[in-house]
Order: sequence, then C-alpha cells, then structure tokens
Amino acid sequence: MSRSSFDRELRPFCRTADFRRGEILRRGGQHYNEMLWLTKGQVKVTFDARRFSLGAGSPVGEIGFLRGCPATATVTADDNASALIIDDVTLAKIEEQRPDLAAEFLRHLAEVAEERTSENVVFTPTLAWRPGDGVTIQLCRTKEMKLEAQRLRYQVYVDELGRDSPYADHERRIIIDHLDEFAHTFLAVEEGRTIGTLRGNLTAEGSVGYLEELYGMTLSSKHPVATAICTKFAIKRENRGGPAAMGLIAAMVRFGLRHNVEECYIDCIPPLLHYYRAIGFKISGPEFFHREHGLSYPMVVDVTRRGRTLSEGLKPSGYLQLYIVAQAFKWWDRMRHSSFEASRRTRRQ
Repeated sequence: MSRSSFDRELRPFCRTADFRRGEILRRGGQHYNEMLWLTKGQVKVTFDARRFSLGAGSPVGEIGFLRGCPATATVTADDNASALIIDDVTLAKIEEQRPDLAAEFLRHLAEVAEERTSENVVFTPTLAWRPGDGVTIQLCRTKEMKLEAQRLRYQVYVDELGRDSPYADHERRIIIDHLDEFAHTFLAVEEGRTIGTLRGNLTAEGSVGYLEELYGMTLSSKHPVATAICTKFAIKRENRGGPAAMGLIAAMVRFGLRHNVEECYIDCIPPLLHYYRAIGFKISGPEFFHREHGLSYPMVVDVTRRGRTLSEGLKPSGYLQLYIVAQAFKWWDRMRHSSFEASRRTRRQ
C-alpha cells in the first residue's frame, strides 16, 4: 500500500493535529502514548548532532508508541504541518474493523523501523533517557508489559515485604485493581530485568474513588482537571538505593507536564517521609492506614513549580545532596518534637 493510500485509509479512524512552524511534535527522552502519521508539511528530526527531514506519508514516534520506550529524537515542524493521531483506542478499532489495514500498516512500520535502525542510514535508536547507568524507563504499551508490572508488585509487596495485599491474585502471582484500567504504568528495566514500577492515573481521565478524599485532593482548586496520583510504586530490594526510583518519578512528572498536570499526589510510609519532602513533596492530609503499606502520609508536589527539576532526575552528586537535605528535615523534625515535649512538660509542672 502506498503512503497516500495509508493517509486515505487511516483518516476515518483518527483524530487530527495541526502544528505551527517551530512547534515540537516529539521531544527526545519523553514518553508518549500515541504516534503520528504526517499528512502535510515537513518536520526536522534531531538525533544527537545529526539532523534530517521527514515529509508527508511518514510515521513519527512509532518506535516509542509500540515499544513503550522514550522518544529517540526531537521532532520539530519545519513549516506548518498536519498529522493523524494513532493511539491504543484507534489502533484497536482499526484491528477490529479493518484487520487487513492493521496488518498492512504494522508491516509498513516494521519496514520503516528497519530502515531507520540500519547502520547505513541516518540514525540508530541508541538515544534513551537514562536515570542511571544501565537503567531505562519504559511506558507499558502491551498486555505483557502491564502483566510484568503486576508481577513485580507481587514480588515486592508479598514475597519481599510479606504484606497481605487485598488486591493480590495468589494463583497468578500478580497484584491488580480497578485503577489499572486507565493507568499509565512505567517500568524500570536494567539489563533486561524489570526492577521497578510506578503507576500514574490522571484524574481528568477517570475517578480514583476514595483516594480523592484520602489524599486531600478534593480541597484543591486544581482537582480533577489538573491532578494525578502515583500508586503501586515498587522497587526490588537490591535496587532500592539506586537510580530506578527517581527515574520512575521523573518519567511520571515528565508525562504529567505534557498532559497539563499541576499537582501530583502520592502516599508515603514514615521512613521515606523526609526524602519525599527533600524532593519537593508536602503532606496533603492526615496520616492514614494503607491497606498494603500500613501507616502512610498523603503527599502532594506542585508540578508547575517543581516539575522541571524533578523531570530531569538526579545526577550522581544529586543523590548525596538529596540525602543531606532529607537528614536536615529529619533533624529539624526531631528538634521541633523535642521542643514541643519540653514545652508540654513545663505546662504540666
């Protein structure tokens, strides 16, 4: 099938997007849950120090969309451009109603990917945003990837921490609940092994139920249009001191920034409270007993203020700085507690 034929056949299924000259269609290192099919104009692709152009009839972001990896290059409109948007819902509709078109389209994407990853042409997809040596962050794109995240939750919560999760399926050895239905789930992968996962839900896309009250979200003027929650945050025991945790947080913040999230909520166990405060989170409500984690604090971060810093992750020196700031918070809390206790004893006397 020719490229013009794809334009014609895909159009009834797709939403469209227009881009002004200079507008960024894809930013290298960010995760996207859709791809584009250019129908008009020309775009410039920047990969490391190399640049090349793509015109109408070209896919943009297909590798990241299908594999869940970050965008391998930054793509900017060279002039006014238009594109068809292909996301999971669109692709599922095409697969159901036009299986012949779906098969032909996926074969075409395979040909394009082979060309673009060849050693003899313009680029190789080695660029990936890495939170640390050997660790990459992926956005779950397939049922298999989501199942991998659910398995890791079980391994960490049940096998390692010995928690009796109400959402555990012991026969399948996974943890799954209703928020997975509209979640954006990230994986931290090291040398082919999944070592961490984090789930994000945008409240503009669906209700998170009682968590809105528990996290204090209903008191915010940003809710529900510009808020998100992070749950099911799990890192394998041997990797908890490494870069995977901050890499997952950074990926979710980057994703949230692109989807107009202004506040992101999370729950935190007491031993990690000072570290979350050190990276910009604040307590958003009274502590509560979490059904999986025990005593927890609801926390929120102002993504509009802290998002740019958080989205960049941490350099090696940043981990030492984070530790120092966290210890300072811990020391200050101890001092305040000691002062309060001394004052209370004085009043009793």
